[in-house]
Amino acid sequence: MTTSQEITVLSFNVWTNRDSLRQRLNGVVQTIRGVMPDSFGLQETHGLWREPLKEALADKYAIACAQGRMLGDNDESVPVFYLKDRYDLIEEGMFWLSETPHIASMGWDAACERMVGWIVLKDKTTGFRYAHFNTHFDHVGPIAMANSARQVAGFIEEMGLPAVLTGDLNDIPGSLPMQYLAQGGLQDLRAVAAQTDGSCTFHGYDEAYEGKVIDYILANHYLRGAKQYRVIRDKYDGMYPSDHFAVAATFTLAN
Repeated sequence: MTTSQEITVLSFNVWTNRDSLRQRLNGVVQTIRGVMPDSFGLQETHGLWREPLKEALADKYAIACAQGRMLGDNDESVPVFYLKDRYDLIEEGMFWLSETPHIASMGWDAACERMVGWIVLKDKTTGFRYAHFNTHFDHVGPIAMANSARQVAGFIEEMGLPAVLTGDLNDIPGSLPMQYLAQGGLQDLRAVAAQTDGSCTFHGYDEAYEGKVIDYILANHYLRGAKQYRVIRDKYDGMYPSDHFAVAATFTLAN
């Protein structure tokens, strides 16, 4: 079994707005195909987005953790996609960011239900395994945001595997939730990559807005070096594919 492996991971909040799906779908798909990550996590993936994305990427990717946050087909979800010809899906699961993580629920002072989807992958050739966690933190409740960070870090530590966390964490670098994630052993690849990009990840389609960094890729203590982190700002069909930019990182994890 390979003891270390370089992987590329992407995170992308595709914006839940369904009215503009037809105009933006190609841009979302091309953004992903332009990177061809080993695995990637999406946020705000409404049921009407999941099926078109699944179909558009089916030649390369399989989807996991596709269930909505209230267990319905039309809820937002935090799915994880992975290269199906390279990896076997060993395990997958979901939990809610709340006091009752194994029950569909809203936690603390959150404005809505928030959840985490996770998978464990095994490289078909090398045998290397890693876990990919994907989430979308609450945007209103400071207690929920802080407790979510501690909860996610705890789940990742308990799993005991090389792991990556992707997500729209709705807070800036250095904030209390990000401090809790760091204390839990998770490193922000934007901060540690040899080649990095400090520009904003949320723009809101507002040319006058300077934006902010709220989308992340983090890795646990199995990280053995990060080659590159980048913010993808390409336009397709004359527009940005989402109100967030996708972020991607290439890095090495060790068993």
